[in-house]
Amino acid sequence: MLISIRKRTVPGLGERLIALRKSRGLSQQVLATKAGISIPRLRDAERFGAATTETLNLLAHALATDVDTLLGRKGGE
Repeated sequence: MLISIRKRTVPGLGERLIALRKSRGLSQQVLATKAGISIPRLRDAERFGAATTETLNLLAHALATDVDTLLGRKGGE
């Protein structure tokens, strides 16, 4: 059985990720390590707003926030 993992593009995600990462004083390397993802995966999210649900969950946890904040569904920090 083949399982498809689909990236979705979320408008504004990249900007929110960068702002949160910088507000916490984290480099891309440190955030990627904390989240348990590769740097290219983080760069895709920051540059293109493209991420899987799994990546969003990992980044939200590493940034001590929630997915709704990353997606812009509620007020930012």
